[in-house]
Amino acid sequence: MNNPSGPPKREPVTLPGPSDRDRRRDSRKPLMSKATLTILDGPLANSQHEVLTRDMSFSGVSFLLRELLAVGQNCKLDVHGNGHPGQSYFCEVVRARPVSNGRFEMAVQFRKTA
Repeated sequence: MNNPSGPPKREPVTLPGPSDRDRRRDSRKPLMSKATLTILDGPLANSQHEVLTRDMSFSGVSFLLRELLAVGQNCKLDVHGNGHPGQSYFCEVVRARPVSNGRFEMAVQFRKTA
């Protein structure tokens, strides 16, 4: 059956925007800085690890670690300042994935300053 008013109307298609494609809420900046990670719970509780941060945003930071931490695990990160006072954060692991050389890329979200 023909439509006397012309071709059928189509609904507009909405494409996902940048915020839909990237789950991160804050933009990240490369930041290589030494830090001390203290694991607060789980099997490695109270162990300390020297790490080198990879990138940082307003809400979190990523780094490489030889130990695998579980998502949801809590830790404290003391970022060493380069010529200025460092900062300490209580954090929660939000991502853990294996990378090369037996290391894991960890991403933590800041919960509060220590």
